[in-house]
Amino acid sequence: MYVLIFVGILCIVLGILVRYFKFYWLISGYNTMSKEKRKNVDTEPLGRLMGNFMFLLGGAMILGAVLISTGLRTAGMVLIIATLFILTPYVMIKAQKYDKNSLEPDGSMKKSTKLTLGVFLGFLVIILIFIIGLNLYGAKEPSITVNNEKIKIGGMYASTIYTEDVAEVVLLDSIPEVLRKDNGFDFGNTLRGIFTLDSIGKGRIYIYNGRPPYVYLRLKKGFVIINYRSSENTQELYNKIRAVF
Repeated sequence: MYVLIFVGILCIVLGILVRYFKFYWLISGYNTMSKEKRKNVDTEPLGRLMGNFMFLLGGAMILGAVLISTGLRTAGMVLIIATLFILTPYVMIKAQKYDKNSLEPDGSMKKSTKLTLGVFLGFLVIILIFIIGLNLYGAKEPSITVNNEKIKIGGMYASTIYTEDVAEVVLLDSIPEVLRKDNGFDFGNTLRGIFTLDSIGKGRIYIYNGRPPYVYLRLKKGFVIINYRSSENTQELYNKIRAVF
């Protein structure tokens, strides 16, 4: 959350510098142009465009961080991702209007400029598809099999827990506060992987946070916490695990 706020404030500061103090050398692409090419750029409207872009992006980062901190994790992340992936292509295309180096004499966009934008937008689409796919995969309920020897958790950050390592099995109505992600997946209320929880330390969790109950497995070293979206399915999983002990 604090990282998002810091990045948001940084974006706003950069926007102020570009728009109001004419620090145009901060604009990517313009800062690498030769003096001759810079003469063909309408810097003032370009600076306004880039400044406004940074203001909106910074505002989205800060608002997203606030939403995440109040428990609206999905809304916060969607806001940030949507702002980034919608505004960036718009600004990239709009910016060409102020760069006469990228235009033909009749004002149309050069083929080389279209190609560069096409490659960039294609790359952006690939990243977006990857992010959506990753989150859809991460949001899937873990496949869990239980037998007398082990509990096998499939899906993202899969793991195997041997029954001989389990010291206690408890069904909880709540869990300690999640302090941080050490190595895992965290989107909305879906958490998978290794996290540090208040009072009990570091362990593996496969949960939909805020959807009790939770199956808590205290191990000889560490712990595992699991639940499903459905409380009935979580209760059924607990009964299966208890039947082994």
